[in-house]
Amino acid sequence: MTITPRGMSIQEAYRLHRSNAFLVNRRYQRKLVWTVAEKQLLISSILEGYPIPLLLLAERPEFHGPGRYEILDGMQRFDAIFSFVEQRFAYEEAYFDLNEFARARQAADEGCFTPVTASDRVLTPKQCADLLDYQLAVTVYPTSLDRQVTQVFSRINANGRQLSAQEKRQAGVVNPFADLVRKLSSELRGDVSRDIVLLAEMPHISVDSSRERQDYGVKAEETLWCRQGILSVKELREGEDEQMVVDLVASVLLGAPLAASREKLDELYDNAEPLHAQLLNTLSSYGASRLDDELKATFSVIVEMVDSYGGGRSLRQIVRAGSGGSGIKTPFYTIFMAFFDLLVRQQRSPADDTAILAALEGVSTRLTSAHHYATTQERNQNINLVTGLIQNYFAARVPPALTHGPALSLDFENALRRSRIETPRYEFKQGLLRLSTERERDASLIDRLVNTITAIANLGPNAEGYLFLGVADTKQDADRVETIYGETGAEISGRYVVGIDREARHLGQSVETYLAGFVSALRRSGLPEPLKMQALAALDVVEYRGKTVIRITVPRQKAVSFVGDRAFTREGPATVEVTGGPRLAALVQLFP
Repeated sequence: MTITPRGMSIQEAYRLHRSNAFLVNRRYQRKLVWTVAEKQLLISSILEGYPIPLLLLAERPEFHGPGRYEILDGMQRFDAIFSFVEQRFAYEEAYFDLNEFARARQAADEGCFTPVTASDRVLTPKQCADLLDYQLAVTVYPTSLDRQVTQVFSRINANGRQLSAQEKRQAGVVNPFADLVRKLSSELRGDVSRDIVLLAEMPHISVDSSRERQDYGVKAEETLWCRQGILSVKELREGEDEQMVVDLVASVLLGAPLAASREKLDELYDNAEPLHAQLLNTLSSYGASRLDDELKATFSVIVEMVDSYGGGRSLRQIVRAGSGGSGIKTPFYTIFMAFFDLLVRQQRSPADDTAILAALEGVSTRLTSAHHYATTQERNQNINLVTGLIQNYFAARVPPALTHGPALSLDFENALRRSRIETPRYEFKQGLLRLSTERERDASLIDRLVNTITAIANLGPNAEGYLFLGVADTKQDADRVETIYGETGAEISGRYVVGIDREARHLGQSVETYLAGFVSALRRSGLPEPLKMQALAALDVVEYRGKTVIRITVPRQKAVSFVGDRAFTREGPATVEVTGGPRLAALVQLFP
């Protein structure tokens, strides 16, 4: 096989980009991490005519169709170039001039990005032409094998100078352990997505900070890691969160705290080490999905407890006096493992959240801490100390906290963020009552929800979706809720968690009675069987920052679902009726 680099102008590359030709495989690609300063340096090199490193694409038509490419090397550079063309940042206080590139102007007119105001400074016509004509060195690597793709990516990145120690461990590694670490880390950061995404979608699922302000979808300060003071923004950017996930996963699977050191972490990824084989064997019998759920639930319970009962303080402020300083990696590891033992292994639930947090006040000063190395024995002593402080405030409860309420908060946050790039699969309703002064019942709402549930089910045999009651999908509705009920909704990725508690109080009902009425209305509705039975069986109640949200999971279906003799589907966020023979035939063909 002969692989020859070729020139590709930035103009051609951008046209491919906006034609959805560039794909990112998140099984091996890291998130967007370049700062604005790094992006500006690349633009400087291009405008001054300097060469930049080769970009490597994988062509896999049997997976993605013709003319589409996975980016093996160069994602950060492509994003920097395209985001500059789209006026997301300036170079020497000047923006790219959209009037010099019709395709970029068209993308702006289509709402792909928001251009700067006309009064802002722009590059000269010559500078714009020079940038568009600049020849990128691109190599296209034709392959049909996942193994070859990950091998190439691993070799490219193994010696990458900008990669952290953990990023080097994970680079190109595809096995059940590495996959679980990637998935769980993504879920905890809030940048979860499907495996293959468009390069254009990466900003929606990349981590931004208040200092950089690149308008990415996930704000570092709002992640549980930074909001709770577990890690600094810098540590998050360098992959420390993923390293902590590795530590927790390994400690659970090995049945004892992993001795904390870089060398031990390296062993987990080394095929030649017995520890690596032991880890994979144990994970196989334990179940990756089960462990993922248990770890997420433990995170959710801890974070929801602090958010609801911590008096506005972060976990760092509770376990260590004062608000400043570095993160709390050792205290958090210890607290997490104590909670995991009580919640998962002993199947107990928090009985007094306030007392638990009071017991954790200033606990960091009582823990053994080491900068480079902590033995299994030392970590066990720390865990036993914390367990002793809080175990009396846990009790058996039905349903257990592990599978109910607060334990779902992390999945809930991720669903709100993911809905931005997978719009058809998600639907949000602020409640059952109209947002009017009278707050009367919306008589047609149940029928509309039924139509929407069937529409989501009709997206295809692999299209699981979600409907949330207690979430406003516009600021206008959230502001109206605040005006009528005097309650502010928590904003997550442009959605507003307003809860159904306010409506229950207005109706003089408990949340349980409100929920029972809603379930009864769905049972009496025209929702078809077996979809009705499956959706009701999968109905959950989420507790998020003191508010209750109802979640209905729309399960995958094997055939088209009808409401009577009517069929519905989703077009973006809208539910539409499928009319006409050809459209209905096309819908039926989605279900072989």
